[in-house]
Amino acid sequence: MNSKRLNRKISLLLALVLVLTTVTVGPRETKAEPEPAAVTSDFEDGTVQGWFGRGGTEALTATADAAHSGAYGLQVDGRTQGWHGPMLDVTQAMPSGKTYALSSWVRLPEGTPDAPVSMTIQRTAGGTTYYENVGSVTATAGGWTKLAGEYKLNGTPESIAVYFESFSNPTLVFYMDDFRMEATADEPPIEIEKDIPSLKDVFAGDFMLGSSFLVSEIADPDGPHAQLLEKHFNALTAGNELKWDATEPQEGQFDFTRADRAFHFAQASGIAFRGHTLVWHSQTPDWVFYDEKGNLASKELLYERMKRHIETVMGRYKGQIYAWDVVNEVIEPGDNRPNGLRNSLWYQIAGEEYIEKAFEFAHAADPDAKLFINDYNTHQPEKRQFLHDLIKRLQAKGIPVDGVGHQMHINIQYPSAQEIDETIAAFADLGIEQQITELDMSSYTNDTDSWESFPLEQQIRQAYRYKEIFDVFRKYNDLITAVIFWGKDDANSWLRTFPVVRNNWPLLFDERLQAKYAYWALVDPSKVPVEIKRATSPSGSAVIDGVKEDAWNRAPAVSIVKDGEAAAEIKTLWDESNLYVSIDVFDRTTNGNDAVEIFVDGNNGKTSAYEADDAKYTLRRSGANPHKPVDYKAVNTAGGYALEAAIPLGQAELGQEIGFDVRIVDKSGSTETMTSWNDTTGAQDTDTSKFGVLAFVEGPQLTAAAKGTPVVDGSIDDVWEGANEISTERWVAGSSGSTAKVRTLWDEGRLYVLAEVTDSLLSKQSANVYEQDSVEIFIDQNNGATASFEADDGQYRINFDNEQSVNPVSLSANLVSAAQRTADGYIVEASVAWTGTPPKAGDFIGFDVQVNNDEDGDGKRDSVAIWNDRSGQSYRNTSGYGLLQLVEE
Repeated sequence: MNSKRLNRKISLLLALVLVLTTVTVGPRETKAEPEPAAVTSDFEDGTVQGWFGRGGTEALTATADAAHSGAYGLQVDGRTQGWHGPMLDVTQAMPSGKTYALSSWVRLPEGTPDAPVSMTIQRTAGGTTYYENVGSVTATAGGWTKLAGEYKLNGTPESIAVYFESFSNPTLVFYMDDFRMEATADEPPIEIEKDIPSLKDVFAGDFMLGSSFLVSEIADPDGPHAQLLEKHFNALTAGNELKWDATEPQEGQFDFTRADRAFHFAQASGIAFRGHTLVWHSQTPDWVFYDEKGNLASKELLYERMKRHIETVMGRYKGQIYAWDVVNEVIEPGDNRPNGLRNSLWYQIAGEEYIEKAFEFAHAADPDAKLFINDYNTHQPEKRQFLHDLIKRLQAKGIPVDGVGHQMHINIQYPSAQEIDETIAAFADLGIEQQITELDMSSYTNDTDSWESFPLEQQIRQAYRYKEIFDVFRKYNDLITAVIFWGKDDANSWLRTFPVVRNNWPLLFDERLQAKYAYWALVDPSKVPVEIKRATSPSGSAVIDGVKEDAWNRAPAVSIVKDGEAAAEIKTLWDESNLYVSIDVFDRTTNGNDAVEIFVDGNNGKTSAYEADDAKYTLRRSGANPHKPVDYKAVNTAGGYALEAAIPLGQAELGQEIGFDVRIVDKSGSTETMTSWNDTTGAQDTDTSKFGVLAFVEGPQLTAAAKGTPVVDGSIDDVWEGANEISTERWVAGSSGSTAKVRTLWDEGRLYVLAEVTDSLLSKQSANVYEQDSVEIFIDQNNGATASFEADDGQYRINFDNEQSVNPVSLSANLVSAAQRTADGYIVEASVAWTGTPPKAGDFIGFDVQVNNDEDGDGKRDSVAIWNDRSGQSYRNTSGYGLLQLVEE
């Protein structure tokens, strides 16, 4: 029996105990939080004192041979799997919100080689079991070793246990004794902030404001977790309790114990309840898809099971659950099925029709319920279009689809507010409700970072990002009927274990249910500290004439936002003596006293009073001399006016950081409005502490692609003659090895790349495609220069044998390539289709190309040469790409 199967059995047994001991929710009584007592096991009574074998094969014996102190200790024998070992249920001894110190002494029998022994917590919440390491040591036969660690229990689990294992040594016999678990220093009881505004009231004029929750969070219906839900939310979603594996784990055997508890809590609290979810490829038992012979079920059998399930579940709550996610996550372009549908077992058996049947059965079961189709990553244009088109097909057939749900699991940087705006607008023509169904914001942008505590800078960034996102939601409050967070507090979030186990802080309330800056950003932004924004300025010079030469295209644009709209766009360049600033101000109401104020703090001192290196420069729309003279030019534009200026720096150098801010002054009659890039308090005239930071960087290289259409066959057509040539001469890994001469062309449909690689030994010895001799092409079509891939971004790899690999896989169809070996290496010729709206002549795209090289054929990559981005992060971060301009010649 494998560990997953056994763990599932353990979880079911624990769940059965909970079912048998559950009391129906009735009148509420105030309960005092129990004081946790120390849990100890010394085995001095000659028994195992409640410990049991986690795998069922273990022999646990209280014996003198295992004594660390006193007469007895616990001998652990009979293990046959790494996860086998002694286990103790501590559910009743570990109240939530406290930190516990756990320790035990371990030793090995005489003659046993040293081996690792670990202590782990097994926690079950919402029907899902998690495994969290407390500590590990190397045990020896020569003496006792103390195994100790701390564990903080956040949230209220359904069950929790501690166990010992030796995962790398499945048959290890070991001794343990003097186990102790106790709460550390007293922590005050958790209490919610009752005197702060309720979120549901703040957004009462816009949409319902909701949260998901698990029944473990309302174990005490008068406790702080229940109080927080009741205070702030007027819509609730059961996170797991209504899913198929919870309600019908075995065919025809329905269990509504957890679902009823969730529903009755919402009902007793007067909160609208949302059903999630009826038909999904995940958390659906295998028996649904197979017949009694173990073969895939027929379509008729599948529909019979679906109909019975939907009728039974929805029928139980008919007229009382206002909305249901009928089908969940049915779009997956990467599966390469027609219409972008996910290649789930539902689809394999019944095709697209299963979606229609699910809605028809749901409508029949409860005609008054709002029926939703729910999915994630709807900000991605390709996926969004597939979902939009599916709903349109359903509508054309008269299928009752009332709404679309956008899950909105986002991170602290991606997707942008603009992409979310475009997402909501894209479904407006369907005439259905839209809901944000599963909103949270990961503190990370990748799967590798991990912090023990939430950095202040990130807390502030998260707050402002939540505000940006909610500004979009409010803009579309005529379309959006509910915004629902996927969890109410940071302790009760799936992101603590997905995609990896780490602390995460994705929600508005912290682990002790206190309001974070993210909450205040939505309720009263003045309570959030000013965010210190960062921007980069590439090296380069400009002529101050009001005309933007090519050098400005190398500079990333930074927006100044007012009331959710761009008020101005800033670009900067630097050389040894000057900071060059170009500002486009969007202001159609002309007033000669309109101005742009530029603030510079040369040493980035962040002081509360000006120092000698600090200065303010006023550049008037009229072009009149400012009070601190500076070379600048003002010109009128169709959307307002533009300024170009050279700010003296004295001496500047690569890597330097300066304090920097820009404030737009808009005069209208006697009214003056000021809008700042960074310091929203308006203190810039005397205080540099809230300036942003501008870093002087090298900046991207620039090249051009002429228009032309070669045949992609690995031969160099005449059309390539005269195309600009660039070289991969920057080293990401190694300092010598294979390089390439690269040329580019473009037409209305595709970008073309020709790479002539010099490589003395061709190797694809490694099973890892990135370690094979190959060329990688990176494209950021909208030149977003973002820290994570957007929908238009792609990584296209072709090795010397023309074997392709693409990231993301969904863009694989975009790539056409050919490869030819040469006397001194190989040629790769490739074309990549544009995504979405193609760029046009004069546009710049983000672009890079690199050469991977296994120099000695041992299956390990020895060097990486690239045209522009030295970061090594090009496969997921486009901010370091070079620039490719599409030209007509």
